[in-house]
Amino acid sequence: MPTHIGLLAAFCTMQLACTVLFKFGSTAPSRWVPSFVVANLIGVSSTWMLMLLYRHLHANVAMGLGVGISFMLGQVALALLFRTGLSAVQSAGVALVTLGLVLLSFGAKT
Repeated sequence: MPTHIGLLAAFCTMQLACTVLFKFGSTAPSRWVPSFVVANLIGVSSTWMLMLLYRHLHANVAMGLGVGISFMLGQVALALLFRTGLSAVQSAGVALVTLGLVLLSFGAKT
């Protein structure tokens, strides 16, 4: 597996964990501080993955893919895990972000 795919997967996984932990922490006062601390430790650590990813991809492509994929996965995870659901318009937004990510990656200069 190419290095940049592994780094991108690690970054997105860490960002997804942060998203879920922040929401989980908001569900009860006793969960707030532990979830906040753990999510921030993971989030700060994920920045290292992004910095390593910059070595392998152009910065705009690395940032776009990392943040875009993390956003998309976070929306879907929150909808599924916390049963918040996505409206048709919100689902279309996720689909458009996905299309944008595809265009961003195909348009990358090597």
